[in-house]
Amino acid sequence: MKRLLCTLVLTVVVSAVHAAPVYHPPGSNLTSGDVSNGRSIMSDITNPAASAVQLERDGAHVQFGIISNIGIGIEYGQVDNIFDVIDEKAKAYSDGLAVSVPTFTGDPTNPTDVDQYIAAIQQAIDVPVADINSVLATVAADGYGKIFGSMNLPLMPVVVGNDFLAGALVFDANVSVVTKAVGLYDSIDIDFADVQAQLLNVNTVLDLGEVSLDLTDPNAPIMKVNNDTTLLTRAAGVGEFALGYSRQLFKHQAGDLFGGLRAKYYRVGMTQAATRLGNLTDAEQLFQDIRDASFNYDSNFGLDLGVLWVSENYRLGATVKNLNAPTFTFPGLDVSGYSAGPIARLLAEDYVYKMEAQLKLEAALFSSNRHWVINAGLDANAVPDPLGDDYQWATLSAAYLTDSWWIPGGRVGYRGNLAGEKMNYVTLGATLFKVFNIDLALALNSVTIDGTTVPRGAMLNMGLELSF
Repeated sequence: MKRLLCTLVLTVVVSAVHAAPVYHPPGSNLTSGDVSNGRSIMSDITNPAASAVQLERDGAHVQFGIISNIGIGIEYGQVDNIFDVIDEKAKAYSDGLAVSVPTFTGDPTNPTDVDQYIAAIQQAIDVPVADINSVLATVAADGYGKIFGSMNLPLMPVVVGNDFLAGALVFDANVSVVTKAVGLYDSIDIDFADVQAQLLNVNTVLDLGEVSLDLTDPNAPIMKVNNDTTLLTRAAGVGEFALGYSRQLFKHQAGDLFGGLRAKYYRVGMTQAATRLGNLTDAEQLFQDIRDASFNYDSNFGLDLGVLWVSENYRLGATVKNLNAPTFTFPGLDVSGYSAGPIARLLAEDYVYKMEAQLKLEAALFSSNRHWVINAGLDANAVPDPLGDDYQWATLSAAYLTDSWWIPGGRVGYRGNLAGEKMNYVTLGATLFKVFNIDLALALNSVTIDGTTVPRGAMLNMGLELSF
């Protein structure tokens, strides 16, 4: 477990140099949700309309992050001891499995003797082949290892609000990364068509299509598998550079309406590495291979729009992210060595990532002294991350917001993904000395990895920010 975690952390560190984006909630938003509450710079830029609110309340201001957000997360599929399972089946491919097959003592020219021996071979290998097929199908459907992270560049974001601008400007630069290993399943096919001819030739290794049977030692036959079942590892990185503007649109005694927009330049990197199961020596090798792989890059622009209604004791808002749905295209893999079929076609085709537009809704309810707040957020539709996993977050949280340098603020919450893997997290966070945020999320689902039962997912964010 420790070796795997070290490998995954190295993957993030190396990949982040190339930049990358995933749906990892930044800073205290991990607990609070994507809700504008006015007490964190990350919440103040979540909705493009939110950064101007402080200008109306407190006048001219500047906010910036020393290191406003750095976060990391990990998630596993539903298969217990997935990496041990992969290593075990890879061994069956490379080293073979001992099977019990009687020694052929009949006449190879006698059809009855040959048929009986073929039936004995088939009976001996049907069970292990069915087991491998079943396990690999499960791994392909439910088994994966995924790590992701995000960070804002030092001093980012910067929020500047003053009367001259009649609103607030936001400058931001951030990177995020995701790496994931999944199985591509190719069922094992057995062909007994020419076993008789091979017996007549006194072959010590019988070719049974995608299975071979080594009879060199008749007392210990070995079955090996050779097909295109593949472990595919992908890493994606996104660098985002954003410029936003927000201002008050309407003022009323019941509340104020704010609007904002944010233009973003994306630099997206993608790399892929495919390893046939028969060539795999260690499941952790998958992440090492992707760490050393070369990235391909594509660029595009995105546009966010937001509105926010702010009253004395509540806020209501909506944001449309990536209104123009930018797309990014990356070349497929070299599939020489693969048989013509669905796996080869999948690996060879160009990979297209589309940042689909998403509507995000938010609400916050404050106490009369504004120290207590209940936050709720909902993504109205699901969107894919760079690796094709769908996310649609629903969040609910409660927080104590402090004005003291010495009394810490605290928050607790729940977030659930309504799409994709439908992971559910309990979240907890604290603000220390008004400037340092730390937030943790742990999945309510569990899985066994290397013999230890752990949450299927975990996320940790930290950040340091200033406001004056």
